Amino acid sequence: MSKSSSSSPFEQETELKRDLGVVSATTIIIGGIIGSGIFGAPADIARQLGNPGLFMLVWIIGGVMGFTGALCFAELGAMMPRSGGQYVYLKEAYPPIVSFLYGWMDVVLIQSAGLAAIGVVCTNYLGYFIPIVSQDVSVLSLGPVVVSSQQVVIWILLAFLCFANYVGVRFGGLVMNLTTFAKVSALVGLALVAFIVGGGDSSHFMPMIPPDLDAGIFTLMGPAMIGALFAYQGWTNTNAVAGEVKDPQKVLPRAIFFGLGLCTVVYMAVNWTYLYVLSIDEIAASQRVASDVAERLVGPIGGSLISAAVMISTFGTMNGILLFSTRIPYAMARDGLFFKSFGHVHSRYQTPSRAIVAVTIWAIGWTFLGGFQDIINAFVYAVYAYFGLNVLALILLRRKYPDAHRPYKVAGYPYVPIFFLIVVTWVVITIVAQNFSQALPGLACLAVGAVVYLVRFRKK
Repeated sequence: MSKSSSSSPFEQETELKRDLGVVSATTIIIGGIIGSGIFGAPADIARQLGNPGLFMLVWIIGGVMGFTGALCFAELGAMMPRSGGQYVYLKEAYPPIVSFLYGWMDVVLIQSAGLAAIGVVCTNYLGYFIPIVSQDVSVLSLGPVVVSSQQVVIWILLAFLCFANYVGVRFGGLVMNLTTFAKVSALVGLALVAFIVGGGDSSHFMPMIPPDLDAGIFTLMGPAMIGALFAYQGWTNTNAVAGEVKDPQKVLPRAIFFGLGLCTVVYMAVNWTYLYVLSIDEIAASQRVASDVAERLVGPIGGSLISAAVMISTFGTMNGILLFSTRIPYAMARDGLFFKSFGHVHSRYQTPSRAIVAVTIWAIGWTFLGGFQDIINAFVYAVYAYFGLNVLALILLRRKYPDAHRPYKVAGYPYVPIFFLIVVTWVVITIVAQNFSQALPGLACLAVGAVVYLVRFRKK
């Protein structure tokens, strides 16, 4: 393998200043992971599993998947510190249709439906203060199409964030700083209050193992993990820092260990708190599990404080998606592999204005799927399917470019990526097989994207 063939694809943007140490890199990873999932997902996990031990096990598996996946993504990001992230890795390893479909799904489904799902969590907790904001309160009915008051509020939030990011990113940066503090404070505070005040019941943790446990659990666990996988999926933020850390061979694994480790500990502590205060059946029936727990611990003021913190946190997460989601289609448009409008930069505001508007419109459309779980069921399996393709790309690129400079290499290769691929394959297959009707919107988006590529972009 010649030097040019092994290194040329990866040296276009390797002059980024390597300034980030362990603390900064860890903070970025934590900020990307902790979001809305821990507030919206527990109820459905409890409904599907109905057992305290399995309920906690789901969050452990999610953390292990995040850790192994982040190690793989760190190698890809350190080797190719370029704008576009997963799109870049897929483009290097597979035929162009694969990277196009990733960008298509990211815009049309993954980011926009994620916005809609997080909007549901935000407005669920707004309903603590304004009960009329509810999925059960209809404001318009046109045959089978029913618009709820909750949807209308989500649309208002989306329109506001669209405008704010359309005219500039300064607002977005301020919101991100505020909401990162709010969400971490809310989670840690809730666990500490439960530990100090007490008032829970240890019998809620029994039985840890279902008495009728059998091989069918493997089929059941996949769909039950959707919420936890959604809650952890921000571990791809390792790639936001992979090209800018000092001594990546040492700093990246430490940042991943501390970042994923702390997030897993926080998630486990919060879910322990949920179970300590509420029974598994009460969690399953709760629309606002965090505020219900806080209210039972310290009364209405606790519920109010937690609800406000969750609203601030999820609002910031929605803003973050609009702030960063346009990077991939922007990079693709510049490569001629996506619609030119997504590469447009506003002449006055210097923002990817058309891409921001497009993502917002798609998000409004996805609110018609229903509640939080209905929406994430439509796309989380696609997120992890692409994670799997990226990890497989790591193995393919090791063979294709064996001499390429890799500032960081996955420890335990090839066992770590193979483990991740096995678990992801199991999760994706069981999710689609068990929830096919709810997975159908994502599959339809994939099919339409393939047609668009063949008609519009195949010759480019």
